Amino acid sequence: MGLSKIKLDYFMAFSLFTVLTSIAGLLIFYFYLPSHYFSWFPFIPIYFAVLGVFCSYMSDICRKYAPQKLPLFYLALKILRIIFSVVVLLVYCVVVNVSVRDFLVTFMIFYLVNLMFETWFFFVFERNRKRKRENEKEKIA
Repeated sequence: MGLSKIKLDYFMAFSLFTVLTSIAGLLIFYFYLPSHYFSWFPFIPIYFAVLGVFCSYMSDICRKYAPQKLPLFYLALKILRIIFSVVVLLVYCVVVNVSVRDFLVTFMIFYLVNLMFETWFFFVFERNRKRKRENEKEKIA
């Protein structure tokens, strides 16, 4: 499976976004909340990076083999992401049980920020795709 232009754009934007949010999180902990830093912080951006790549590949597979079911599949991926994230949070609380509140709050912030990024990225993508279609229709007419 090769990289389509949208997938390459998404990976580049997502990688930059993940690096920037990770650095921002580290800086906030280092300068403003040093007493709340926990050793498992690097796990959170890595988790969301791996999950983002996995969801992107799964969406691409669905787009190629069952494009009519893409909206339903996308919704199912979002629900699975929520369920899997809750499982990760529960495992952390039960197994690691260190700085649980700090971990939960940081994880939820990263979850919401990643959700906003994905929504923004695909909104812009669909808007641009719609504009291109309208421009093509105007050129034909």
